[in-house]
Amino acid sequence: MAPWVGSNHIAGWIQAAGLEFDTPGVNFYECHIWPFHDILTIKIHKIIDYINANYIDGYRKQNAYIATQGALPETFGDFWRMMWEQRSATVVMMTKLEERSRVKCDQYWPSRGTETYGLIQVTLLDTVELATYCVRTFALYKNGSSEKREVRQFQFTAWPDHGVPEHPTPFLAFLRRVKTCNPPDAGPMVVHCSAGVGRTGCFIVIDAMLERIKHEKTVDIYGHVTLMRAQRNYMVQTEDQYIFIHDALLEAVTCGNTEVPARNLYAYIQKLTQIEAGENVTGMELEFKRLASSKAHTSRFISANLPCNKFKNRLVNIMPYESTRICLQPIRGVEGSDYINASFIDGYRQQKAYVATQGPLAETTEDFWRMLWEHNSTIVVMLTKLREMGREKCHQYWPAERSARYQYFVVDPMAEYNMPQYILREFKVTDARDGQSRTVRQFQFTDWPEQGVPKSGEGFIDFIGQVHKTKEQFGQDGPISVHCSAGVGRTGVFITLSIVLERMRYEGVVDIFQTVKMLRTQRPAMVQTEDQYQFCYRAALEYLGSFDHYAT
Repeated sequence: MAPWVGSNHIAGWIQAAGLEFDTPGVNFYECHIWPFHDILTIKIHKIIDYINANYIDGYRKQNAYIATQGALPETFGDFWRMMWEQRSATVVMMTKLEERSRVKCDQYWPSRGTETYGLIQVTLLDTVELATYCVRTFALYKNGSSEKREVRQFQFTAWPDHGVPEHPTPFLAFLRRVKTCNPPDAGPMVVHCSAGVGRTGCFIVIDAMLERIKHEKTVDIYGHVTLMRAQRNYMVQTEDQYIFIHDALLEAVTCGNTEVPARNLYAYIQKLTQIEAGENVTGMELEFKRLASSKAHTSRFISANLPCNKFKNRLVNIMPYESTRICLQPIRGVEGSDYINASFIDGYRQQKAYVATQGPLAETTEDFWRMLWEHNSTIVVMLTKLREMGREKCHQYWPAERSARYQYFVVDPMAEYNMPQYILREFKVTDARDGQSRTVRQFQFTDWPEQGVPKSGEGFIDFIGQVHKTKEQFGQDGPISVHCSAGVGRTGVFITLSIVLERMRYEGVVDIFQTVKMLRTQRPAMVQTEDQYQFCYRAALEYLGSFDHYAT
């Protein structure tokens, strides 16, 4: 095992980084993060061969990665020259350009069109922005060469400005996408954050350990971090990052790989519905039970548990996490006036694309309209009847015939359209304080049975499509607000399928398990029953059947 690297080992290794060359401004963090000279100075021909970057070994693969700092304007040319000379096809960027009003990395790529950086011409071909990461595709040309190369940059945008992610689920999804897209014959994967040691180290260790788990069924996080630190100083910078690595690997091992190419979905579902060898349950039951294995600690429900807010929760055990709850603008002198039982949920392409909320109570109807207005939500999806099985599931929070006032807001019913499987209602909502008004559209799905789930997913898929089409046509920038009774079961199914179907269209893969898991990190109990979970699979398969090119 390589020794831990201390400052007394560094003196002989920093010559190339600052002592022999006149290289002002090429190190992001002066006097701290130097590449070790006797391990590596990335070979860049002519002019100067120095760049603040190191080869890092992977699992059974030397120089699998290059760890580097976030590029500076003075090093843009060097960065792209390194990409070319190392024949790298993938850049992993673990930072935003700015965090907490400080520059973490300069933009070393063109926003559109073509830019020339030193000897390399870089053309932006495509940008795909998703909720937690962004994928950019570039074409590279070198002066004097007719060869064209393609490089993809994956920028993870969900790492918080301070600390580490609350859950490893989005990060693991990001890592899987990076691995899938990196060509097997490419050069080292280039990984950077700001200094190129903390988050960069996390990515590399997790990736290398997942490879090791696949081949050996063992891990050695301490050993691998030690090895990395012998190749680049300070890799994995904080204890929090070190803990996060353990959490991510634990989740990866516990949950396994549930991503399925769309063309294999039918076979995968057939396998899930069979009784597992040595068990008395199906694979579907086991998969759903694995979702419930991580229970949220009560410390995550702070505002929801306050005495002034408890009566606002329809069910005592379904409450929003503090980290994702919708905050209303407080009313002066009214305790708890910023609380509503509602949570922000990320979509496939956009953060906070949805609001998942309970069916309003008589006592929370004013709060509901306040939430719609303050968060500019002009599309409401209702997935329950007002009463089911002889019990109130949702208070009628809208006026039927003539206008009604809910605190600051006057709501005028404008139109009602009765469709075979849903009712569309349109309301004009006016803020009585300043006279501003906007149109809110409510889609009430009427075909969900009072017990269980719909027999076919087709009608529900059409409904999801209609809602999103209307959002694109009329919706403003705000989220789609979705509710059933508790705001987790049918609401979870609607949001899960919205994400799954869009991902299927763009990536050709399906991962129901990880989608639901991601939702449950934002609101507890999303997709509440095994029936609902199975319905998500069935509906995805029915959606797939509507595409000829996936038919098998």
